[in-house]
Amino acid sequence: MDDSFAFGKPSRKRALPAARGTKAPKADAGSGRGRIVVVVAVGVIVVLLVVGFMTFVKGSGEQIASDQQTAISQIGAAEDVEARSTEQQAVQAIRELYAEQGSFDSITPAALKRFEPAFTYSAGASTGPDVVGVSSSAGGVGLAVLSGSGTCFYTRLTAAGTTTGEGHGVATCVGMSAMSISSGNPGSA
Repeated sequence: MDDSFAFGKPSRKRALPAARGTKAPKADAGSGRGRIVVVVAVGVIVVLLVVGFMTFVKGSGEQIASDQQTAISQIGAAEDVEARSTEQQAVQAIRELYAEQGSFDSITPAALKRFEPAFTYSAGASTGPDVVGVSSSAGGVGLAVLSGSGTCFYTRLTAAGTTTGEGHGVATCVGMSAMSISSGNPGSA
């Protein structure tokens, strides 16, 4: 039985083509070029991805560093506020002692400790925000308070008034240095 179908004319049987043998691969001069183009394109894409990733990482690192720097400066500012608060309270104690005694000579670390016991007073160097370096003479009193940020805050009190200054990275934060602050230049110590 023939499965062919045709309208009008009877169908012709077609002979199937003879099975072909396996083809030998052609040596095509263009086949390597396509692969090279693909390899180059993939290489370019990889380079772009690496550059994009490195740019992202760099930007993220810079943001983190900026945030940390901001936090450090805020901590330093808070430490400075603490040292300045100690300095102001010590100045108030000196003014009250001077008003009582009428002289700067008797304002010593021991006298300040009895009057305002919240802090440590030293004839030597201030070693932190709760330690006040004190130097006194008949002409006035010099105070020095070291902040946790490394800034030394100086105040010189005389009968003529009060002069302040600060030093950054000073070797020692002592009241004697406050005594040398010139009234015309309050920023020097």
